[in-house]
Amino acid sequence: MRIFGKLSFLFIAFSLGGRLCAEPLLEYQVKAVCVLNAARFVIWPTPALANADSPVVIGVLGDNPFGSLLQDVVKGETVQKHPIVVRRVSLEEASSVHILFISSSERARLDGILRALDNASVLTISEIDRYTDSGGMVGLTLIRGKIRLETNPAAARRVNLKFDPQFLLMTRSAR
Repeated sequence: MRIFGKLSFLFIAFSLGGRLCAEPLLEYQVKAVCVLNAARFVIWPTPALANADSPVVIGVLGDNPFGSLLQDVVKGETVQKHPIVVRRVSLEEASSVHILFISSSERARLDGILRALDNASVLTISEIDRYTDSGGMVGLTLIRGKIRLETNPAAARRVNLKFDPQFLLMTRSAR
């Protein structure tokens, strides 16, 4: 699926109030597209993407629920003209990525993970319930068979990241 198809799919998702019916495979296809498109709606501070040929790195912390879906979705895509790389990371490596997907397997360690990233300009995304209420930036939660996107702009601002206002209009913000 090329970018037009991904954006069209995401537009349909947002037009349904940020919710989609989700079969297990479809759920993670949608979540993978949401990770890619969330990256496109974030403005990083200049040093984070200063080198024109450096990739945007998406790290997956914990169990990888995507299998190869996330890699398949980002293949050939760019964020601000930067190629995208997906890799598994440890907590020690998490501050060196641009985007960190925190798997639900890390629920018990969430507070420590977010504290470890306090000073890093890393966009954090997770499928953990009430993730944005816990201080995370983008939550992808499954509620009654629907995927809901939630944002926490204050958490992003604390590490010098900004969400595009259009993205915030399409998501539900944490209180």
